[in-house]
Amino acid sequence: MLDPDRVPEVQPEELLSRYVLSRSHYRPSDDTVKPDAFIPSPHVELSLTRHLQATSAEVWDIGCGVAGLSQKTLYGRAEIITAEFTTVGLTVVKAPIIGNPNHVDAVGWPTEKSAQKLKAIQLAMKARFVRPPIEIAESLLMPPA
Repeated sequence: MLDPDRVPEVQPEELLSRYVLSRSHYRPSDDTVKPDAFIPSPHVELSLTRHLQATSAEVWDIGCGVAGLSQKTLYGRAEIITAEFTTVGLTVVKAPIIGNPNHVDAVGWPTEKSAQKLKAIQLAMKARFVRPPIEIAESLLMPPA
């Protein structure tokens, strides 16, 4: 994990994760991400976690923490490269928080819902859905795939 006192700027080639906390944000039939996973509602920024200097276990631990705080199920994560946000006119900025120095925000979202949806569709097409490892899924009491 990153040193919280030395968080570098986000680079275009970095892998990011958007934690999927709603069954309606992915398709279990083919493990694809739905656009709603990338809608920044109700905020003006979209919360993500970068993978920089983090192990897979650390990235999953952060997701479990996010799910726990919101009292939701962690169904998986949508992985996407930073450059995909730039391609649709958004910017990804470092936004470290306590417990997650790898936290970033995608900013620059339009205020109109239809324009947000268009960007979310483009992002979802580039994202890859990743299910949690079996030991994490079991600890979250998730339904089997």
